[in-house]
Amino acid sequence: MRRLLLLLTVFFCLAAASAWADSGTLYAMSDGDNTLYAINPNTYALTPIGFTGVGTGDFGDLAFNPNSNTAYWVPGRGNDNLYTINLQTGAASLVGAHGIDDMFALAYDTATNNLYGESSNGNFYSISTTNGAATLLGSNTVYPGGMTYRADTNQLILLGAGNAQFWQLNPANGAAALLGGNGFVNDNGVAWDPVQGQFFAVDWSSNFYTGDPNTWLLTQVGSLPGPFDGIIYTPEPGTMLLLGSGIVGLATRLRRKL
Repeated sequence: MRRLLLLLTVFFCLAAASAWADSGTLYAMSDGDNTLYAINPNTYALTPIGFTGVGTGDFGDLAFNPNSNTAYWVPGRGNDNLYTINLQTGAASLVGAHGIDDMFALAYDTATNNLYGESSNGNFYSISTTNGAATLLGSNTVYPGGMTYRADTNQLILLGAGNAQFWQLNPANGAAALLGGNGFVNDNGVAWDPVQGQFFAVDWSSNFYTGDPNTWLLTQVGSLPGPFDGIIYTPEPGTMLLLGSGIVGLATRLRRKL
């Protein structure tokens, strides 16, 4: 009976820990002062992380490479550079100049292992993560808001600015296929949350949205302290490790008591 109690305790602790660890974190960029924020995807609680140290740029975007745990940032209009972002402090480190005016959308595609960007004129680029150099791949007619990669369906997704429509982009040439959506969203950032199976978006009008992958419609779920542009989802591998260590310790103590 005591052994069964021990096993049940560890099982339920592991289940709770898994749910917590898998929830991940959203990070979004304040376009007003280039400060990085964390957003809890379950409660929508907003926590300031820190100033990037970069004072210029508007209407930019964030991207995240889960293979290397690297966050990338293009500040947008007025700043034609690529940076990496420290998610613990918010500090930006220069990678190099991409040299493209109005680079408004950014995403990392893990299927092709490439960073992609789109400018306000609809030009679509691959961007070097070594030196920031941009290579034109093609063009479409979509005015970009934000871009994200959805790994479960292998889709590079663009959320337009103005008309709130979702598009699938061909990573080879930037060709855009309409998925759906309507209404209005300002210059924005968009991220795919694989745990909840939905999109999150922030925009320059201080709105926070969820996006339905079945209807392709946005629903406002909150307000932000000023204009935001750029959002990413990151998993929390470190959380699971810490919780696992704690559960092992708990099991050891229970076993000694039993």
